Amino acid sequence: MELTTEMIVTIGGMSASIIGSFAVVKSKVSQIESDLKEAQKRLLSLDSRLDKNDTSTDLVGQRLSVISGMMDPTKREILHRSLERLKVENETLRRDVDVLQHMHNGRHWPTEGDKND
Repeated sequence: MELTTEMIVTIGGMSASIIGSFAVVKSKVSQIESDLKEAQKRLLSLDSRLDKNDTSTDLVGQRLSVISGMMDPTKREILHRSLERLKVENETLRRDVDVLQHMHNGRHWPTEGDKND
């Protein structure tokens, strides 16, 4: 087997093609790696934002649950009835105190323990 000029040129062309392909593949792989790193950074950022959003949503849900419990019509009715009862009792006690104050004449009867006699 003799080495001819055509073979040398063919082997040189194939070597150049392989080396060129390797350079293209290497640059594409490095570009894909940088794109992947950027995508990972974005994903981490989105995860962080999503976690904050979930926390805020849960907090708002808890607050809304408390407020809706406070504004429950049944509970509000019970509260209003008890407040009305307290108002009526207060008015009754006030009236009784006013009557008792008018009944008192300001004199006090002496007791056995009094030493001012």
